[in-house]
Amino acid sequence: MYLLFGFVGLYISDVIFASIFAEPLRSQIQALKGAVEILVTAGFIYAISVASRHQLERTNRRLERRNEELHVLHRVLRHNLRNDLNVIEGHAEYVVESQRDEEDLSEPCKTILRKTEAIISYIQRAGQIRRLNERESVETYDLPEIIPSVVERSEAITDAVDVTTEIPEEATIWANHMFPAALDELLTNAVIHADSDTPQVSISVSKTDGPDGMTAVDIADDGPGIPESVRRVIESDEHDQLAHLSGLGLWFVHWTLTDAGGSLSFDTDGDGTTVRMLVPTADSS
Repeated sequence: MYLLFGFVGLYISDVIFASIFAEPLRSQIQALKGAVEILVTAGFIYAISVASRHQLERTNRRLERRNEELHVLHRVLRHNLRNDLNVIEGHAEYVVESQRDEEDLSEPCKTILRKTEAIISYIQRAGQIRRLNERESVETYDLPEIIPSVVERSEAITDAVDVTTEIPEEATIWANHMFPAALDELLTNAVIHADSDTPQVSISVSKTDGPDGMTAVDIADDGPGIPESVRRVIESDEHDQLAHLSGLGLWFVHWTLTDAGGSLSFDTDGDGTTVRMLVPTADSS
């Protein structure tokens, strides 16, 4: 565009203006045309620099997110996977030796099973985090439709779990494409950490009184609550201290929400824990 503009301007200046206008008007018009060319050139350069800066900022944000994700995955897998494999190896050796003496093998076998399930969970969480950036654009979700669907499909929600919902007829949000998986992660946490045989879980949706254009999805349970150390790591981004599977699952939820401009917060009291997912409201975007 700039090359075309330059050639056209030069042609008008040297051919057309020279044949139509006489001095001194010709020089005045050429001076004015030169000023216009400078302004247009400056506009082109400014527009290109602004677009490049915005693209660079978006790229830097994506790289920062990727680096943070890789850092957390590296620390968790290095710490937990190594330790759990050591435990599995030790108990497996014990089982082999105990077979000769006919000792009770139930506890070692249970430990092997528990640690194996933990390793599988690590791999599943790592896969979920990897899929977060498979699509760069956010999607719209109709909460009155997606929440009951996630509850119905969740493996953690059984007949023994009492789930109540309070969802308005219209509530549409923007979120990463992994939002349903993040919602299921929080539901699973609420159930597996419950103290009673009949866990109580409630899900409520409301417009917030705080930031404009945001919708709150609150998941409340009657369990002992998320450990303070895990909450602090998530809320303060102290991922250097992360060394727990539960923290990895919450990191997945945290990244899912922040990808679309949302946030994750916790409120724990004597009656249980409320996890708040703050997400952009689609009709206010």
